[in-house]
Amino acid sequence: MAVPYESLFKEVQIVINNKIEEFQYFGYDAITKEDLWTYCIEKKWRKKDINELRLHEVVATIFTVTSSELINYAQVKGLKASASQMEIPIEEMKHLFHLKPPNDTEQ
Repeated sequence: MAVPYESLFKEVQIVINNKIEEFQYFGYDAITKEDLWTYCIEKKWRKKDINELRLHEVVATIFTVTSSELINYAQVKGLKASASQMEIPIEEMKHLFHLKPPNDTEQ
């Protein structure tokens, strides 16, 4: 985390704690503060400048995050990480996805 995110993280700690308590109330004990914060940074605010974020926007974003959003995000991130570790030759990938070379034309 960059320094601005760290200071903002500390500033909204009570909001994050409240949201984590909500998740725990509904049985999502595995979701951590860091998971929630990372999701907001990487997904919700990825196209925004940290210096332009207002406190009320940060708080509103945190309160509107759902457990299903976090779980879906974690699953996709995990799939991407495992796919990048797989060493599948390009020819096999073309076969798997039925890709044709660019100069082939259908007749």
